[in-house]
Amino acid sequence: MHQDDFRKIIKGNSVFRLVSSLDFSFVPEKVFCRDEAIKNLLYNFRRILEEKEQPSVNCLILGKEGLGKTCTARYFGRNFKTIALENDIEIFIEYYNCINFRNKGAIIRELLSKYTHGGGRGFSDDEALKLILRKLIREKGYMLLIIDEVQLLRSDEILAFLNIAETFGQHNTKLSIILISRNKDWMIIETERISSRLNEKIKLKPYTYEEAKQILEYRSNLAFKEHVINDDTLSIISQIVTDYENMRVGIELLRKSGLYADRKGLDAITPDIIRTNEVYPSVRGEIFDQLNDQELFTLYGICMAIHNLQQSYILVDDAFEEYQIISQKYSIEPHVKMSFRKYIRTLGQLRIIATKSVRIEEAERGREFEITLVDIPLYRILDILEELFSRKF
Repeated sequence: MHQDDFRKIIKGNSVFRLVSSLDFSFVPEKVFCRDEAIKNLLYNFRRILEEKEQPSVNCLILGKEGLGKTCTARYFGRNFKTIALENDIEIFIEYYNCINFRNKGAIIRELLSKYTHGGGRGFSDDEALKLILRKLIREKGYMLLIIDEVQLLRSDEILAFLNIAETFGQHNTKLSIILISRNKDWMIIETERISSRLNEKIKLKPYTYEEAKQILEYRSNLAFKEHVINDDTLSIISQIVTDYENMRVGIELLRKSGLYADRKGLDAITPDIIRTNEVYPSVRGEIFDQLNDQELFTLYGICMAIHNLQQSYILVDDAFEEYQIISQKYSIEPHVKMSFRKYIRTLGQLRIIATKSVRIEEAERGREFEITLVDIPLYRILDILEELFSRKF
């Protein structure tokens, strides 16, 4: 590439307003749907601001990947530091991910280097910790240490961190700890002694569809310019997040789809962009081998309804009409709508489609299902089905 090509790309139009807001390390000004966890942290750590002795507090945040554990802890730390300053208390927030710091000594040496400007060589872990704690006492400061992916440390190393107050005495320990781990990993390393040193375990649950959409709307407003992403596209990403119980998947889809739009010179992110292999590479062609003829015809009816109506979401009745047409085309007796709905549920369980219940005034009982595709692009499904039908019928 020539330098002019560099300038052209850098100065070109972009759908992004702030792409860094989609980085996994980004901590937003607002954190949604984690109020209960943050309140639990506040009730545990408020003693640091209220009591003269400033006791040591140890808490653990548990949850599957993509539930906001890290974001919750860092958001709490940032705001707790601000409130502490209002009370004339200096709190230092230190965050370490054990993916990068694989043992207790590595974390302590990094802290020693930062707070005493020494490399830590020649000191044992306890000696280094003593120097750090003395520095905090001299400067009348307090440290909140956040240790992420803590399951990568040995059990005895975790216990040593949690035992700092006992080892050096409460009056000498101006330090509290928040540990972060995934549930299954924690179960492997937890011991009775470790559990007894924790003031509280805070368990995060997966986001509901509504919660996922609220978070994705907020993050997309930070990341993208106005009118770049619409409600239908956000709904599809929200459903993917809900299905996989992982908000990271949704944030990454926003980032990748924005980069795709920039590369293609587009000014908006559509559902088909989300489903492209470059953005969400999940072709899953082998999944169609699991479907019987009626399920294949049901899927084809759904795809044709989406194609003909040019809508991301369609109703069951729309898909059923197309299903009847394709059945007649291939001289297959169409099944009744009750059976058709059963096939829709199967496709949903396989995550080929997603459904949601909506209120339709004209519908019987006032409610109906809306259907959309999840990860496989419309054109790709139609290509696969037409090839299958040409071979089978």
